[in-house]
Amino acid sequence: MAKAKGGTIAFAFDVDGVLVKGKNPVPGAYEAIRLLQRLNIPFIFLTNGGGHTEEAHVAKLGKRLGLTFSAKQIVQSHTPFLDLVPEYGEKTILVLGGHGQQIRELAHAYGFKKVVTTSDFMALHPHIHPFPEITKAHHDEHGRANDALRSTPISAILCWTSPRDWNLDLQVINDLLLSSGGIINTVSPKNGDDSLPNGGYLQDGQPKLFFCNPDFKWSTEHSQPRYAQGAFREALKGTWRYETQGKAELEYTIVGKPTDATYVYAERVLREYGESLGITRGIDTVYMVGDNPESDIVGANTFQSRHGIQWRSVLVETGVHVAGSVPKHQPYHTATNVKEAVEWVLKKEGVGMEE
Repeated sequence: MAKAKGGTIAFAFDVDGVLVKGKNPVPGAYEAIRLLQRLNIPFIFLTNGGGHTEEAHVAKLGKRLGLTFSAKQIVQSHTPFLDLVPEYGEKTILVLGGHGQQIRELAHAYGFKKVVTTSDFMALHPHIHPFPEITKAHHDEHGRANDALRSTPISAILCWTSPRDWNLDLQVINDLLLSSGGIINTVSPKNGDDSLPNGGYLQDGQPKLFFCNPDFKWSTEHSQPRYAQGAFREALKGTWRYETQGKAELEYTIVGKPTDATYVYAERVLREYGESLGITRGIDTVYMVGDNPESDIVGANTFQSRHGIQWRSVLVETGVHVAGSVPKHQPYHTATNVKEAVEWVLKKEGVGMEE
């Protein structure tokens, strides 16, 4: 195993805009990752992407890069949702994002047993979508009409990936957050009651709301970054503000970079993976390599390790960040691409690349 002069180092890599753009690998990505594998230096993928099981995601990434990875090497945006299974595994939850049965099946794979989608609500209430013309065929194919859903409380709403049908999803979420006890097509009598906390809103057993990707935009094969889950969350906050006349805060829990919860989870995964490689003395420094200053960089810069590990941020210019522009959050180092970033770290840490 290669040793750094200052202790044991490890890496955390963002995926989109760092290793791949769309379905295509970023130049130098294969060489950078293969070098770390050869040197037996621990690394994980820390991504705000998702929509698949961890096994499926690393398999897809491995195919694109021509390499093989372990499912223990990835933390997706929604991986921390695994910690919600003890509380919500036996309760009915609404899942958002993806298409077809993708997210329903993913939630089942995580251990959530009672999973519904907005397509299910549309199958039961055909007029719940005010403008269904473009997406009706999809919902007709994938919605499951279950009469019991008319009176079933929704305990939680989990947004797993960027929602596809914003109109329907915004409508159903607001309906449930304004409901009595999380039952669709009901309205809580407590809404607007100024004698209650939060103006009476979200005080009547409505579902808890969870997001897993703060990113407002993400890097694709398009020439400019595109809206991501964070943009949907902002749209929901806007409609909620109007619905409640500004009297109520939209209460939600969010994980994903740059939240502290996700970096805590990622550090745990990285330490466990390091131990599987035979690293017994622990990791001293983690280099977070990313393309988004408002996600990867600020997350690494502000994270306070519970294990005394130092996190350092490295910004690459192959994704959201544009070469020559001034990032909102300053990285520890800036590199042209991931290969240059890895080589710079190894040289700085005194790791011989010929080992």
